[in-house]
Amino acid sequence: MTSGQTANGQTDAKRIAILIEQIVEDSEFQIPANALRQAGANVVVLGSRMNEAYQGKQGNVSINPDATTTEVLAKEFDAVIIPGGMAPGTMRTNRNTVRFVQDAIAQQKLVAAICHGPQVLIEGDLVRGRRMTGFKAIRKDLQNAGARVVDEPLVVDGNLITSRRPGDLPIFTTAILNRLELASGSTLPNETDWDANWWKLGEAWGGSTKDEIVQGINTAIASARYGFETFEHYAEIATDEEISRVFLDICATKQHHIHWLETRLDVLGERRSRQSIANGTAIQQKMRLQANRGDALILRCALGDLQTGVIDTYKLRNRLTDPTTVAIFDAMEINLAREEQRVVDLYHTRLVMETIEPPQPTRQPAVRG
Repeated sequence: MTSGQTANGQTDAKRIAILIEQIVEDSEFQIPANALRQAGANVVVLGSRMNEAYQGKQGNVSINPDATTTEVLAKEFDAVIIPGGMAPGTMRTNRNTVRFVQDAIAQQKLVAAICHGPQVLIEGDLVRGRRMTGFKAIRKDLQNAGARVVDEPLVVDGNLITSRRPGDLPIFTTAILNRLELASGSTLPNETDWDANWWKLGEAWGGSTKDEIVQGINTAIASARYGFETFEHYAEIATDEEISRVFLDICATKQHHIHWLETRLDVLGERRSRQSIANGTAIQQKMRLQANRGDALILRCALGDLQTGVIDTYKLRNRLTDPTTVAIFDAMEINLAREEQRVVDLYHTRLVMETIEPPQPTRQPAVRG
């Protein structure tokens, strides 16, 4: 039974289904569930099997479902939430789960999917013509299925809500609460207010704490400082002027990143990190070894450093539930990937191609007279 008037005139709680499968993204399950329960909703966890404990990707979730998608009907719920992680890849193979979501969409129930969650919608042929978003890795799949894909933290198209990643969770969850009219009397920010303290909502609903956010920012600052020092030395020992110039441009990019991160710490009222992840002596020793082996090795080492930076920033971005900090990491990752491509182009055009020997002419057999 959905929300409405009971026989004695009391109002039922909103009944919300949250889908679960193995290797669900923990925060994408926990934050909406916690927020809805705090708002007085009746949260029902639906899996594919009753006698199975579902585990989270980060190890923070271990839960048995309240029921399965086989036995329930969409008309019994006011909304359906599809968290991400690796779980939707399994959800989409269960025809009962897909049927349940199809019925919810057809009945104009609110359906909210985050990260990889839209994979279930793709499987149910439910995305054609809809304006949506999702995790970067599935956006091409959404486009191929006919969706109009955008890169935004929150996309609302009728009864369908989508978001991209854990960092969008406070905004995503606020949108759900608002549309279910569960935010009355609360002080939820406007969904489009980028200056709101979204991290506070995330923390209140079980996401990243302020200490975790600050630790992530300081980790990124230390990494950026190390990168600046390293590329400054790369620029000094490279013999090719263009290579040196590119390395100095990368130093400038690192400085921008440090400024963004330190400004975020200032807003949070926290102390800035003054440490690098490596000391100057270690960097100098590394540089001396590379200087003796020429620009080719320096470029390869620089490429490795940039690739490590991209991966580390990607992991930080997907770990935190503060939209503002995550947006900074997102911009950093884009910048590092651009600089990585510049170094790759240099390596290919200026060094690798120069080492390719031209083909030797084919020796003609001697002609005997």
